[in-house]
Amino acid sequence: MIEYFVAHPLLLMIGIFLLRIVDQTIGTLRTISVVRGYPALAVLMGFFEVYIWINVIGQVIQNLDAWYLTVGYAAGFAAGQAVGMWVESRLALGNQIVRVISEREKGLAQQLWKRGYPATETESMGKSGPVDVIFIVEGRESIAALTKTICELDPECFYTVEDVRQVSARHYKPAGLLDFFPWLRVVNVIKKR
Repeated sequence: MIEYFVAHPLLLMIGIFLLRIVDQTIGTLRTISVVRGYPALAVLMGFFEVYIWINVIGQVIQNLDAWYLTVGYAAGFAAGQAVGMWVESRLALGNQIVRVISEREKGLAQQLWKRGYPATETESMGKSGPVDVIFIVEGRESIAALTKTICELDPECFYTVEDVRQVSARHYKPAGLLDFFPWLRVVNVIKKR
């Protein structure tokens, strides 16, 4: 099959471009998986990333006189970065913490508790007087809705959002490999029998 692509240089360039997008997308997701604390997922993705990369780079090196393959390779790399970041934003892996500073009399923590958010409140002092500092840990997929709710409840609050690497399982269910590959649950049940 590869001989067919070699005989048709335009198809080979398009194939290299597309495979490089897949390779870079996997690489971006793998890096983010390492940072967010999903080592098993990172190892699995690393295997596929390198497998694709070796095959693609092999074709480019074998045909160094064909400059268009190098252009397809580089363009695929750039496009793969963008696609990888887009896919990761849709997957929303991991947890984040929202830290909110709100005027004490607004009672923001109580309003968040009524809406079911696991907020922790501490009293503090700001330049303008007493404030509450509120911490909420949520999955990344819920952060947009949470910050919207916070701004609706207290439009004058100040908040920051930061990544969280690990969360206590006692208070929050961390995502595991089975959350990304649910069909493995069936394999797990069969093994237990």
